[in-house]
Amino acid sequence: MKTRFRVPGFILLTVFMIFLSACSETKQEKAEATAKPAKEEVSVKATTNDTKAKKTLYIGIVNAPVTLNQINTQGSSASLAPINLLNDSLLDVTDTAQFIPKLAESIETQDKQTYHIKLKANAKWNDGTPFTTADVAFTLKLALHAKVESSFKLDFIEGLNEIGKLDEGKTELSGLKIIDPTTFEIKTKTPIDPLVFNERFGVKVNFLPEHILKDANPEQLSTNEYFQKPLVTIGPYKFANYEQGQFVEVTKNENYYLDVPKIDTIFIKVLPAANLVAQLQTGEIQMNSLPVGLVPITDYDKVKGFENVNVTSAPASEPAEIFFNTEKLPDKKVRQAIAYALNRPLIVEQLLKGQAEIIDGGIPSSHPYFNKNIANYDYNPEKAKELLKEANWDPKRTITFIIPVGNKVREQAADILVQNLESVGIKVDVQKFDFPTLIDKVEKGEHDITIFTRDYYIEPSLYFTTYKSDDPESVIRFKNPLVDELIKKGEQEIIEEKRHEIYNQLQEVLHDEVATLAVYSEKRLQVVSKNVLVGKPLNLGTFNNVNQWDIETK
Repeated sequence: MKTRFRVPGFILLTVFMIFLSACSETKQEKAEATAKPAKEEVSVKATTNDTKAKKTLYIGIVNAPVTLNQINTQGSSASLAPINLLNDSLLDVTDTAQFIPKLAESIETQDKQTYHIKLKANAKWNDGTPFTTADVAFTLKLALHAKVESSFKLDFIEGLNEIGKLDEGKTELSGLKIIDPTTFEIKTKTPIDPLVFNERFGVKVNFLPEHILKDANPEQLSTNEYFQKPLVTIGPYKFANYEQGQFVEVTKNENYYLDVPKIDTIFIKVLPAANLVAQLQTGEIQMNSLPVGLVPITDYDKVKGFENVNVTSAPASEPAEIFFNTEKLPDKKVRQAIAYALNRPLIVEQLLKGQAEIIDGGIPSSHPYFNKNIANYDYNPEKAKELLKEANWDPKRTITFIIPVGNKVREQAADILVQNLESVGIKVDVQKFDFPTLIDKVEKGEHDITIFTRDYYIEPSLYFTTYKSDDPESVIRFKNPLVDELIKKGEQEIIEEKRHEIYNQLQEVLHDEVATLAVYSEKRLQVVSKNVLVGKPLNLGTFNNVNQWDIETK
């Protein structure tokens, strides 16, 4: 704030000039000090100069974001929160799995192969530069370049190879047609269900600013400063500060093309589960986050007693899931033995107080493509021992179980799983890491088994990409020709009844192969401070209307 001085008229002009000069120097020094706050001060509080006048929301998470790179999330669910605050996609999704327009004015198709996209004419980057089809073309050509790592799963687009990339040496995408600054078309290799297009392209693709990155070298893109400090983005919020493993801070985008957010600053804070619960009680954080800020169901009664929060429960959603490294555990009898060895009912009834369900696959039971006819592997340690014997399992061998820290219930569940495995004669080396370190290790294949939770997908094909033989990001390294064939058929089938048949068969095959195994699917607690007027953690679509969120000011 500027300070105004009133000087009595009897003061001599020379004195007045000296005084004014001194004041100007003081204000300049203060401005410089404000512009460069001390790092240790920033790590505790949001960097707002006038905290009384600003609305700041603190969200607690237990897994740290791995990256802020909007074209390569590295499989990190924790990274999606800040990335989605900073970047809009063509479409967003609601908690009832409905697609709603964001950057796109409309997406239409007549033949389910050519998709006609019209951009909002008023869409712009946070520096005021218009967002156009030039940015779309730039993003796709760069993100799909053979030398660039990206999390886009767009192998269905004409001109891309089987792993969804441009072939070596190619820079043009034949399936992309730019019509004018606000209109473009995407042509797919074959007709596809609009669900595939809407989720994989409409929701999962974020864009890059051509005017900022036009000179970037594709082969050095991952180390580009922009992805560590993305100052120019197109979401409701803009980058303010980021300390890896500690917090991400974003401030409202005054140039937002939709309604400007009501909350000035959102501060995403990384902390252990016990601290998450404690700080919900003290008001240091005002909301948890799903799925990476889970309040342990074991703390339900405790949290319900907090006078300053409202507590609700979301339906059972995507499960905590075991991922087998099938290169190290190639015999499916061993993987089946592990499935029989696990006392999942004990975890659900005692650890989760019955507030969860048991399924075997990664698709939530509420999903329309969940195969309800598959019988779960039951708890049968004797059957597990028989299968291990049939597989000639070496009892001297030790398997590596890599477990992410931060989620208290998942860690406790993993401890029970270890006991189960050891009780049937499998030695286990437990290694626990923060989530970024875990992702690095499992991508390198240093695990025999690991456990974490995948994201929720509306489009069923996204649940199966990790089972593809040629998926470069798969942590299971699974290879099965029939599975590859069914995955391809499912992606290309446009008749819903036939898609259900294909995905039912695919789930049956994967159930027999046990490349992954769900452990439990819990009902997640949603805890929100009573001073939050609008805003709530959701299993799906949490940030689709974040610009309408609001909070009381003190």
